[in-house]
Amino acid sequence: MTVAVTTALSAGLHAHRLGDLNKAIAVYGAVLDLAPDHPTARHLRGFALLQSGRIADARLDLQAAVRAAPTNGNAWMHLSVCLDRLGQSATQTARRAVLLQPGGQEALDVLVRHRSGEDRALRWLLALAPGDATVWRRAGLARARRTPAFAATDFRRALCLAPADPWIGLDLAEVERRILRPETALMLADRALVVLPADPRALADRAASAIELDAVSPALADTHRAALLDPAHTAAWGNRAETLYRLARYEAAVTCGSRARVTAPTDPEVLANLAAYRLAAGDLAGGWPIFRNRPARRGIPGPDLPRWSGEAGVRLLVLTEQGLGDELLFSTLWSDLDRQLAQGRLAAVTVEADERLIPLGARALPRLAWRRRLRPNPADGPFTHWCLAGDLMELLRPDIASFAAARPGLAPDPNRVAEWHGWLDRETRGRPAIGLCWRSGSRAGHRRRHYPTLGDCAALLSLTNRFFVVLQYDDCRSDLEGLALGTGTEIVLPPDLDRHDDQEGVAALMAALDLVVSADTAVLALAGALGVPTVGFSLHPGWVALGQGRQPWFPRIERVFRPPDMPWPEAMREAARTVERVLSDRT
Repeated sequence: MTVAVTTALSAGLHAHRLGDLNKAIAVYGAVLDLAPDHPTARHLRGFALLQSGRIADARLDLQAAVRAAPTNGNAWMHLSVCLDRLGQSATQTARRAVLLQPGGQEALDVLVRHRSGEDRALRWLLALAPGDATVWRRAGLARARRTPAFAATDFRRALCLAPADPWIGLDLAEVERRILRPETALMLADRALVVLPADPRALADRAASAIELDAVSPALADTHRAALLDPAHTAAWGNRAETLYRLARYEAAVTCGSRARVTAPTDPEVLANLAAYRLAAGDLAGGWPIFRNRPARRGIPGPDLPRWSGEAGVRLLVLTEQGLGDELLFSTLWSDLDRQLAQGRLAAVTVEADERLIPLGARALPRLAWRRRLRPNPADGPFTHWCLAGDLMELLRPDIASFAAARPGLAPDPNRVAEWHGWLDRETRGRPAIGLCWRSGSRAGHRRRHYPTLGDCAALLSLTNRFFVVLQYDDCRSDLEGLALGTGTEIVLPPDLDRHDDQEGVAALMAALDLVVSADTAVLALAGALGVPTVGFSLHPGWVALGQGRQPWFPRIERVFRPPDMPWPEAMREAARTVERVLSDRT
């Protein structure tokens, strides 16, 4: 290698490391003018072209590089990434890269994206470097987003091999939090901070775990320090915004969420969170456009038709998204579609919905066509346009005034309502009948902070001359038996009712009750969508309140909130007082 080639290659590397890709590409080209078969220059120019987005040009250089230096694992790795981005077969190239360099992260990422290669890659890792902590960490990083539970296993193996490595501990903390084990994540972050006491990532990670455990004061302190140490650290600002959101300090959350957006302007999670903060602060004009980044919208490609943006005269297909509670929120928009259909602004409307809700929707709005969700071909029908149910919020609720025209999109079966009235008349002996749901069916990880135990509801259940009916939709018999043994209080299970799958029956029962009391679950959403008198309890108003004192989607719901420093029994005493007030107002 001549002195001129060596000097030029060093200059190219210097520019490359500084991020000046155009200069690096030019200098590597000058090296290749002097030495056309130089494998390192060919590889590095291909890598720089790949980084600059010139994928097709990069492929030519990288293919030449691996021909000239077939043992260069980095060149094979970069070629696999290049082929993958071009939509060409990349698994064989990535496997070659892993064989030559077992810790090659980008090659592992390619294999993980092509699921058939994931297990093989891990088997190679075991065979090639079973005692290398770096290899196991690379495997965990490759699988963290798609399969966090498997990634946690990889990181644990890495931590066993290198127990003093704080970065592996932080990697494990992140996936432990994703699989709803925030206590373990907090312990791991604490351990990392012993070694890295002023590291912004470690502080931001500990704050994220603290938020999920409702320890907001430590989270505020950690995110403040992290942002001071590294003002460009996205997680520091994002986690601080989440803490402020939990405290219902929505304007401050918008400020911090906007700082996170500056550091990561295209990150969909950052954008979706910022949308929630803006909506919670009452900024519908600023919130709805970035609400398009919500995870459910990104995960549903939809049919090969134009998305509806309010055009008249179209045959519209509305695809459902998210869970039952979200569908019930979206059901408050169905009447707007029905009205546009009646006025001739829309030619036809088909609403996809959970099959448990279709009878309720069809009874209220018979002009709309209905179909079950998750059909194999979503565009199977005479449609000209489509949208997701969540997109209707931006189109039909651009401001608070637009809620005034809403009417219920669900109607219970009057015959079943009459049957429940008869049962309640026999059972209550004149007492007000109250339906109760105290928690979600899922109690894993951070979800526990959202809900009281049945024991925490003692103040509510001790109200005199009240008849309580279970609306809880999972198997709660052990909760009820524990309550009966401990207090003698009984909550009645409605007979012959599948509270999970028979939403027709649950809706009819709700319509016959005097009041529904519920945690922030699908039960609360169903009661709100039906317009029955309801008291709901949760941590804070959230984005669905849209900055209003009462949820505009469900105006008959009275809300009780639990601040972070308030134990659930105290919050439920406030709920009991609200129940008594609502019942008194009704009489």
